[in-house]
Amino acid sequence: MDRMIMNLTAKQKECLEVMENASFVELTTIDNQGFPSTRAMLNLRNKQQYPKLLELYSTENNPLTVYLTTNTSSEKMREITGNKKSCLYFCQPESFHGILLQGTIEQVTDKAFKQKVWQDGWEIYYPDGEEDYSVLRFVPDKLKTYADFQVDMEKI
Repeated sequence: MDRMIMNLTAKQKECLEVMENASFVELTTIDNQGFPSTRAMLNLRNKQQYPKLLELYSTENNPLTVYLTTNTSSEKMREITGNKKSCLYFCQPESFHGILLQGTIEQVTDKAFKQKVWQDGWEIYYPDGEEDYSVLRFVPDKLKTYADFQVDMEKI
């Protein structure tokens, strides 16, 4: 078993379980007026949808780090440039289970890494290819779990 997984708290293991099975993730950034802006994103931590990407997370110091992709020309990129504080929310609605991660987000500029993340079929999202394709790295420092009618919080 991976040493990093063994060192996770019970809440972090629970969080990782939801993250690896959720169909999508919601990303919240802060706009230039100070208001939250939320949108659904592809969940690149989903082990069934993106099994080839699991190895990207093995080198992270924070085991709950998440990679996302977006259009470089998007409003969210302008928001992230202005304020790196962000939030991710994963859920399994059928079991009323949710995970909220708060942390910071940044653009990954390494071309080789971006190529590792790229998936066949993404041309539909990025018709201009690398010209309008960005990888984002979200590193959480706090998590909240919502399950069994309880809310628990933990610093990472």
